[in-house]
Amino acid sequence: MTMKIQAMLDWSPEEKAAKAKEWAQSLFTLRLQKATGQLENPMKIKELRKDIARLKTAQHMNAAEAAAAAAHEVAQGTEAEEKVSANEKKAGAAPKSARSAGASGKGAKKRAAAHKKKTSGAAAKPHAPSKKSAGQKGKTTGSSKVTPAPAKTSKKSKKK
Repeated sequence: MTMKIQAMLDWSPEEKAAKAKEWAQSLFTLRLQKATGQLENPMKIKELRKDIARLKTAQHMNAAEAAAAAAHEVAQGTEAEEKVSANEKKAGAAPKSARSAGASGKGAKKRAAAHKKKTSGAAAKPHAPSKKSAGQKGKTTGSSKVTPAPAKTSKKSKKK
């Protein structure tokens, strides 16, 4: 049952999806058999889990290859944009990097605002008391002394 990843890479995406569904169902069946004590070879579960992991890896590898191909196509398209920006420089327009000089990366403004908020000079305001401590205003916290109840006298001793 153990498959090689090279063989899985040759499968179409539809075949991979079908195998993933089939193997997930088989894994469920094997786990059910194990729980009921009917499983003859418990190593089948381990092998099947590894095969599923290999299949997912093959799916991700194909997705990464597709993304790399798309990035390559985009890179070829940016060469044409660079030619256009060179024409803009000749025309006197500001270069693209100077126009976006205010932002220095993804989420830079949010990070700067969060940092400013953390390091502001104002002292942190105290937290409101919890419901438990709000009800214990007259009591001292931390002491667990209990006042002893008055000793009861028996009825016999009162009658005498």
